[in-house]
Amino acid sequence: MQRIILFISIISIIFSESGHNHNHSHENEFGIAIGIVPGHEDEGDNIGLHLHYVKGIGEHNEFGIGISIETIFDEHKHNSISILGTYHFENGFTIAYAPGILFAEHDGETEEEFTQHFEFYYEFELEHFHVGPQIDIGFEDNETHYMLGLHFGIDF
Repeated sequence: MQRIILFISIISIIFSESGHNHNHSHENEFGIAIGIVPGHEDEGDNIGLHLHYVKGIGEHNEFGIGISIETIFDEHKHNSISILGTYHFENGFTIAYAPGILFAEHDGETEEEFTQHFEFYYEFELEHFHVGPQIDIGFEDNETHYMLGLHFGIDF
């Protein structure tokens, strides 16, 4: 049921303002997202924080590449660093893929493993700033987590 709701939400965001043109350049973007990570590591709800820098690529900077840092404020000290690739649709919707390395503490030891994140967000423009809803999905070896939150960005 959660996957159906997630799918419907993503589709709704994609088509919500298809007639609205987004004109900011995305030449450089610094972004931050903060949200709730429900049920991570069977601990209940935790706060998640995501920071990224993206350099636009292409004639209109539809594509972007950058670096991403994510943390979940839980007892396992869940932190990751990733290479980030983005695509900005003309309607304000953005998708991102971020493969990287997860650093998590278990039983007093820091473990490292491969991680990958998918991010989906919609941008409401305010001059060189943008804000909107964001959904992150993270995949590790034995776990999948979600973050539902707000994305804030600065284009420069």
